[in-house]
Amino acid sequence: MTNENVNTSRNETHTWLEPGAWRKPCIVHVTMVANSRQALFGKLTHNCSEAVIEKTPIGWALINQERRLLELCPEIKILADKVMPDHHHMVLQVQRTMPRSIRQVVRGYMQGCKEEARKLGFAENLYDAPPFYRVLTHKGQLHAMIEYVKTNTERAWQRRQNPDLFRMHRKTEVCGLLFTSMGNHFLLDWPERQLVEMSREASVEQIEERLQSVLAAAHNGAVTYAAAISKGEQKIARMVREKGFPLVVLLNEGFPKEGSPHERFFKPGGVYFEACSKGKLLMMEPDGSAFVNPVVMKATEETLQRKAEAKHYSYREIPVESQRYRFMALNEIGRLLVNR
Repeated sequence: MTNENVNTSRNETHTWLEPGAWRKPCIVHVTMVANSRQALFGKLTHNCSEAVIEKTPIGWALINQERRLLELCPEIKILADKVMPDHHHMVLQVQRTMPRSIRQVVRGYMQGCKEEARKLGFAENLYDAPPFYRVLTHKGQLHAMIEYVKTNTERAWQRRQNPDLFRMHRKTEVCGLLFTSMGNHFLLDWPERQLVEMSREASVEQIEERLQSVLAAAHNGAVTYAAAISKGEQKIARMVREKGFPLVVLLNEGFPKEGSPHERFFKPGGVYFEACSKGKLLMMEPDGSAFVNPVVMKATEETLQRKAEAKHYSYREIPVESQRYRFMALNEIGRLLVNR
């Protein structure tokens, strides 16, 4: 989602596998959403030590159907599962080629759940829409996804306890610019601020030197702003977060579009969720008007021209819609926020 993977959103439906590949060995994360997001499957609560889901009879029926799925499809292994009040997750591993596709298997599972719900007196459609699929294809994804599923309950409880930190604001105004934002907005009021900006061509030594100066300033109370575009910026932003210092992240297309079906349920993913729940994170995505703001455009053009001249290139204006312009503009917007 973002320049430094702020979101691991489950709202993305991945369909790039060839039809035959859905029957072959693979690992798929499936999310199934209850009809109208009703809390049909359980109730979120907290005991003395952890957040838990008190399952309804329908919620227990989902678990029972998982056992049925494994009996009918011995080629499948369930690596992780989690029943939430209004949705449930399964991470499925196809261990060997099956006669049916994983999509057909999931449809059969959902149909079984619907039948069990009808037996329990629920006459409406159990599910809101077709399931979301995410095929895991890269190293490290499996561990991250299993952790995501296992900790889903605790994250839901944290959101309930800190609703303001997870509320999306569409019209946050700073320096005359509009942003979509989420997180701890009090970070904007902190007087000590620093911007992380590193060239893509920065050496390991330069990145390390800048990292140490940023951490020192953060230790002394500065709030760090970063677009986290280059590898150096990403490393520094990551270390600031890991050390528990407050971080303002500038995003390029980091939030769902206004009015989209996923807007209501958006949340930061992965490690940024914890930072947000602790009030250590503010995510800000500039409105489209910010990129054509005269001050931003002038500063961005001057920076682009200066970089071209340093490399002895003949500078040519680039479209404001281009990714290069937007990434460069993010840092200029960050500079405005830090120097205000």
